[in-house]
Amino acid sequence: MNRIRKSYLFMTSIMLFLAFLLPPSTFILANSQETDEVILGFSSNKLLSTDDNNYAHHVEVSMAISDNGAIFVGWKNSETHNGGGARVSIVRSLDLGKSWTQPYDMPMFGDSFTRQSDPWLYWYNGTVYYAYLEFEPDYFNDPSGGYLTQITIAKSIDYGVTWTPVQASNGIHFADKETIVVGENNTVYLVYDDVDVEDPNGNATIRVTRSTDGGDSYQEISVIGEDEFYVGPYITLNGSGDPFVAWSWVPDGGGNLYLSKSLNKGITFDIPQIINNDGNFSAFEPAGGSVGKATLPVIKFDKDNRLYILWADKYDQATDTFDVYLRYSDNHGSIWSERLRVNPQTAGNQWNPDMVIDPTGRLHIVYYSEIGDNYRPYYRTINFAGTGKSNPVLSDEIVIANEDTSSVFTRPGEYMSIQLDQYDIPHVVWSDGRNAEMDIYYAYGLTTLPFPIELVVIIVIVLIIGTISVVVIFRYRHRRNISRNKKAKKQIKSA
Repeated sequence: MNRIRKSYLFMTSIMLFLAFLLPPSTFILANSQETDEVILGFSSNKLLSTDDNNYAHHVEVSMAISDNGAIFVGWKNSETHNGGGARVSIVRSLDLGKSWTQPYDMPMFGDSFTRQSDPWLYWYNGTVYYAYLEFEPDYFNDPSGGYLTQITIAKSIDYGVTWTPVQASNGIHFADKETIVVGENNTVYLVYDDVDVEDPNGNATIRVTRSTDGGDSYQEISVIGEDEFYVGPYITLNGSGDPFVAWSWVPDGGGNLYLSKSLNKGITFDIPQIINNDGNFSAFEPAGGSVGKATLPVIKFDKDNRLYILWADKYDQATDTFDVYLRYSDNHGSIWSERLRVNPQTAGNQWNPDMVIDPTGRLHIVYYSEIGDNYRPYYRTINFAGTGKSNPVLSDEIVIANEDTSSVFTRPGEYMSIQLDQYDIPHVVWSDGRNAEMDIYYAYGLTTLPFPIELVVIIVIVLIIGTISVVVIFRYRHRRNISRNKKAKKQIKSA
């Protein structure tokens, strides 16, 4: 039996040695309750834009998640990887991302043949809202010719099976770059750029419309301001249901971020205030020889009514590249914290951030990172600890995409999207060029890492070898014992 024990000890030693050679993450099998939903990695990426029959490229993605885990993902389709929008599509999953419908295009408004772009999804109280801009193709040939240009908001109360589209904007010029938010009493707020394409400078007016009947009709309630360099308004609501709007002002040579708030449900907004008092570093680089990047803000309130703003700009003048930054305000934007750089490294460009805040106040942030000639989406969380929640604690940066996207694909769109499900697990969608075309991919956060197949194979091999060794040793000892018994019997007879 000593040899059998030695054999087991030998095989165990081999397994421990092999385990030492594997990366430490191989053995992290954390329980989500024990780790307070710490994200250790992301799932294998799922291709969502599976229909290339009409349009080869799919970019500029948005997502919404219902209270019971239905996921809706919409994006813009285009003829080229860096071209304008043609149609917007949508897919949905009713089982937390395990299976998905085939993509289908959203309806065109009325009897017009339109082009569509800038998808934006929002879930609230049993209804999913899908906002997108629409215009007739002849609009840009004759902006004064009465051709349709508007923000359409379609709503669905049956999880995206049927949609009811309505005109949600009533501006004078070209409706562009909208965001929406829905609050108490199913009040829907829309903010967008009204761009005068006939003006040599492209003057833009930031307009706000509102629906008080659950998205059946919209009325303009405010004009926040106008400037030729205003772009990308983003709207959110505070704990009292009042709307706040942030946007970029991007003239040549560097711009800034502005914030305007309403304390009467959007009827009037206060005078726009500059957010970055440390200088004008907002920038816009259109898609051309390099990947297009722009300073576009994201604003959110947490459960304690702290206002966060997230954006990318060229504050680091030494590198002349984009980095992702965060500020917060505990008094509705009157005073802001110092800027906090979110991305851990300053090499290359980091841009297109998005964020969502969980019930504990933790920020879940995603952004693109371009190093050399490739880029990928990354994920990071921020907790604020200490007195006054002033001490930021940043998690490690985690890569989301399984593969790089070559920088020859110069327009992944102006945004990606991250949302949390009912278990506070992050789900991410983004544009990706791994298959020689821009596509939409999906992944969700993992609180436990999958057991590696390499380790499974090693364990099986070791167990097989160990079992064979034990069997061989046992048979050898058994035969030897039989031989000894025969010799003993012979000795007894001869005696």
